[in-house]
Amino acid sequence: MKTVMISGYFDPFHYAHLEYIKKASKLGDNLVCVVSDDKQARMKKGKANEPADKRAEIIDLILMGLGVQHTVYVNTIDETTYVAKVLRQIFPDIFCRGSDKAIEDMPPDEREACEELDIEIVHLDGVQAHGSDFV
Repeated sequence: MKTVMISGYFDPFHYAHLEYIKKASKLGDNLVCVVSDDKQARMKKGKANEPADKRAEIIDLILMGLGVQHTVYVNTIDETTYVAKVLRQIFPDIFCRGSDKAIEDMPPDEREACEELDIEIVHLDGVQAHGSDFV
């Protein structure tokens, strides 16, 4: 079974997120979606528009509707806005980065985790014009 991991704030959820999820779900048999918790959202954006558990529920319902085998996980183990610890815990085959996240700009601890665990990094092109920065 091939496991694909994605991560994000998904706050607010928008069409680019949907495209990201759909594309990532086609790369494997099981999709693990890591939703940044409220503390991480405040660190990056100053606030959380929607609580993490509600954002996770939205994604869970979308994945059920798409018929994708999945797990939605709220990231409460990383003290930072990164997901290196989660990568080490979940150990996916593939880690997907969204269209607004260049691989060369990947946080060093995330890149190191992927290299050490031989996790393939995939950049998913998407509809960046509809991303959170434009909301």
